[in-house]
Amino acid sequence: MRGSDIVGSQAVRRKRLSDQGHLLAIMDREEESFLCTTPLSSAFMNESPAFPGGEPPASPDVAIPNTNYPFSFTGQTGEYFRIWIVNMLLTLVTVGFYTPWARVRTRRYFHANTHLDGHAFDYLAKPINILWGYLIVLFIVGGYYAAGLFNPVFTVPFFLIYVFVGPWVVYKAMRFKAHNTSYRNVRFQFHGTVGDAYVIYLGIAILIPITFGLIIPYWIMKQKEYFYKNLSFGGRKFEFTPQAGEYYIAYIVAAVIVAGIYGVMLVGFMATAFAGASTGSLEGSDAPEALIAGIFIALYIPLMLGMVFVQIYVYVTLFNYNLGRLLVQQTAFSSTLKVGKFYWITLTNILATVFSFGLLAPWAAIRKTRYLAESVELTHPETGFGDFVVEAGKDQSSIGDAAADMFEIDIGW
Repeated sequence: MRGSDIVGSQAVRRKRLSDQGHLLAIMDREEESFLCTTPLSSAFMNESPAFPGGEPPASPDVAIPNTNYPFSFTGQTGEYFRIWIVNMLLTLVTVGFYTPWARVRTRRYFHANTHLDGHAFDYLAKPINILWGYLIVLFIVGGYYAAGLFNPVFTVPFFLIYVFVGPWVVYKAMRFKAHNTSYRNVRFQFHGTVGDAYVIYLGIAILIPITFGLIIPYWIMKQKEYFYKNLSFGGRKFEFTPQAGEYYIAYIVAAVIVAGIYGVMLVGFMATAFAGASTGSLEGSDAPEALIAGIFIALYIPLMLGMVFVQIYVYVTLFNYNLGRLLVQQTAFSSTLKVGKFYWITLTNILATVFSFGLLAPWAAIRKTRYLAESVELTHPETGFGDFVVEAGKDQSSIGDAAADMFEIDIGW
């Protein structure tokens, strides 16, 4: 082969290799570009993918962090005292007929001063609806006691009316309260049925004496379930998943505490009787009545303190548990009430109200409500609680609102 042919052949070979090199380089760049623009890049490359703005889009599998929204209460004793004193005076002057208007004024004040995410709640009830509820209760209860003055037999019809009308009244009261409570112009709704109310408040209640009271924790749970599971905020229904075992644990602990209190009381009474007998035998006369009365009072006070503690323990335990089992789509609730602190607040509120002849009742109400509100918070994904409220308002139905305002009643619970 001639030298010129050999040189030409090598030149052609070098050109082909150069073209192949360019093609491989282009393919490598295309592959790198593909990997850098897909979520798979982190699996194949150590370098961060180049996204506009320097940040990759959120992966659907990445959990969105939650934000806590605590409740707050801004009511003041001085403001509420003025409302309270006027309510008291007008209720006395009208022989109780002003009570529904007093109830509405009080609830509106407490709702308006309860805040969540910078917005207050509203209470929209009309006093006339509560008045009808009061008149129904007055007729049943008043008729029962009036009939008893003539003949106990006459009380039977009123007792039967109370028993068979009671669940219906509870059902109506729950609908009324939910319908007339709103947040950011979105109303709450109650979707329970009157049939379920009769099953729970009458059917299960009949079993209490048959089960010697053992069904009471389950009965209480069903009452809470009836309310929470049938509650909705706009078009968003609440979910409530309680376990009867937790209720039984709370009541068993309470029963043990009560048994311990009565055990201590029994020992105290026995010691008192023994001391009285010894004093009488030594002096040859009856034991001093003042001494025995003083010992009984000294034992009675711890009994009352202990029983208040038991009630607070059950209330706080189940309040925290119930809120922890409550859910509205992705929105959860939690409560951090403390038994000791709430017991102290309740006890000092009672003492302050008693020794001030009722004048410190507004202070006690404000103090208790503030602690309850500040112990509860709502947890919602970081995407925005405001958007959730707006969407809930879009889904709510206005059908039946006028009828509810006209025909619903409340009994002032």
